[in-house]
Amino acid sequence: MPETEKSSGIFYTFDVQFHTMHKVILMSLLVLFAHSCINAQQEAQTKSVTEYFQLLGSNRDKLIIDVRTPKEYADDHLANAININYNSPDFEQQLDKLPKNKPTFIYCLSGGRSGSALQAFSKKGFKTVYNMQGGILQWKAKNYPLAGSDPGAQSWTGMSKEAFNQLIHGDLPVLIDFKAAWCGPCKAIKPILDEIQQEYGDKVKVVFIDIDENKSLADDLKIRSIPLLIYYVKGKPKANIEGMSDKKTILEAIGLL
Repeated sequence: MPETEKSSGIFYTFDVQFHTMHKVILMSLLVLFAHSCINAQQEAQTKSVTEYFQLLGSNRDKLIIDVRTPKEYADDHLANAININYNSPDFEQQLDKLPKNKPTFIYCLSGGRSGSALQAFSKKGFKTVYNMQGGILQWKAKNYPLAGSDPGAQSWTGMSKEAFNQLIHGDLPVLIDFKAAWCGPCKAIKPILDEIQQEYGDKVKVVFIDIDENKSLADDLKIRSIPLLIYYVKGKPKANIEGMSDKKTILEAIGLL
């Protein structure tokens, strides 16, 4: 083969490979860009409780969806909210019955379930969805209005105040974990607290209080996020630890390290 033909063949092969590689890189960048846009959109949909409250007021034709359990909804909920339990097997099927073009406001107790539900709403084609950061716990912290459909919702449920006061006024300091059965971080922190109870049981008593089962007490104590650890000595709170934490941090906070 003449030298010029060999050279042109080499350059042609290089040119094809270069353009192929260029296309692969371009496609990869486009995919990454698309994913980043989707993630940014989902992040923008989670609003602080103040922003959420303001958006509710500025949107007249809207959907408000409480994704908690029917029992939670019966106790208290946002006015005009409908209840669709996120943990129900037919959750997504129930979304199919709703209009998709209205601004949709979703919430739960602390923002976990509603945050997870965002993907389902997106998958079903809802145009605009706002999730309340911190959930109804933060809504209550701001003293925003609530509605209740259960006539007995105002009656005290769960552990009484007297029983709680007796618990925290014992001779031994008490580390209380305010939690809920559906809360992922609450489940993750439990083995750590079990270890602390086993190793330091002569110095501290670890107690678990479910805020769903003891709703009145949680409201009275103004528990606004979970997991929340409160360390009591002779009835007085000495340390608060919010969210997931490691063993060393907890022991340091309650003075055992």
